Amino acid sequence: MIQFFRKPLFSDFRFIFGIYAAATLFASIKAVFLFGSNNYSIFYFSLHHLIEGKSLYDVYPVEYSDHFHYAPTFAALFAPVFALPYAVGLFIWQFLFAAVWVVAVYRMPWTHGQKVFAYWFGLQELFTSVVGSQTNPLIAAISLFTFLCFEKRQPIWAAFFILLGFNIKIYSLVAAALFLLYPQKLRFLVYMVGWGVVLALLPLLFTSPEKLWWQYEMWVKQLFIKSDGDKWANTSIHRLVHLLISPNIATPAIIGTGVMLFCTVYIHVRRFGERTFRMLMVASVLIFQVIFNPVAESPTYITAVTGVICWWFVSPQTWLDRVLLLSCFVLTVLSPSDIFPGFLREQLVKPYVLKALPCVLIWFRILYLMHVPSNVPKPAPELQATVLS
Repeated sequence: MIQFFRKPLFSDFRFIFGIYAAATLFASIKAVFLFGSNNYSIFYFSLHHLIEGKSLYDVYPVEYSDHFHYAPTFAALFAPVFALPYAVGLFIWQFLFAAVWVVAVYRMPWTHGQKVFAYWFGLQELFTSVVGSQTNPLIAAISLFTFLCFEKRQPIWAAFFILLGFNIKIYSLVAAALFLLYPQKLRFLVYMVGWGVVLALLPLLFTSPEKLWWQYEMWVKQLFIKSDGDKWANTSIHRLVHLLISPNIATPAIIGTGVMLFCTVYIHVRRFGERTFRMLMVASVLIFQVIFNPVAESPTYITAVTGVICWWFVSPQTWLDRVLLLSCFVLTVLSPSDIFPGFLREQLVKPYVLKALPCVLIWFRILYLMHVPSNVPKPAPELQATVLS
């Protein structure tokens, strides 16, 4: 079996991209013709509500269930898609978000073999997200694009990607932590302010200033409602802590502890120039924004799994690292799929949040490697070279 998968076909990007296209097409056909997509309906009608001056954050049971949780800018950003007929826009939506993740991985300074590994390792997790018409593949790609822009000394575009992510899902703002590792810090902060103003005002193309201000007030209120969810209804470190330690530990305490641990690596200023250290930081950013998200769901894990891939390529790949990687593939990637035994998923994985556990352990492993450089191998030649434009 191993020899079969070593055939050149499976490392041919044309074949791999074809598999991704086929998987996305399958998910799109299911969404358009069979089951519909509640998530895309939420996104689709947001533009109409913005134009009509209705609250983006009210309940519209005739159109969709749940709430719109995104910034008003979100509706304006994707107006070209939402303005299309529903079915056409949904097809484009599916392929757009699958493609952006594929492109981000392709642009990373990895060897051909590493990219092949990344595509096969992330395929099922990406499919899990695409089936639900989620924005998560873009959120995962944004941290990679931010890293690439910083590496190429393009703080203006790094700031753009970070603010783009913030207006889609606010926790993607964690990617801004990368700026401390690079020069031109003041310039980056100025660009952050500039892009923040531009994107915040973008909805004025479709609504009045008074209505836009009102929408932002509603958005802030919705964020507090969203973040105050059921502590047993998430797939993150929060639920693990409540299960294993105490259900009385407050969400801010868990997030605050995570932030403090995350920031401890900044003491290694002399290592900021090491590409390996910066790659581990990208991995930490990607995993952190999922495992410490108090409302994380299964489809969000394409972001964390992308971080796991970044970690693996610069890890020592000891027996511990291999066990962690394998556990991530089985429990995080495969557990939501039909390949995984259903009774194990319902009796073990879901009740004990085992989908999150490998990513949590890997994140702590990343912190250890960033504090103990002797355990981190030298990067591959591609990781030592300047990122190609």
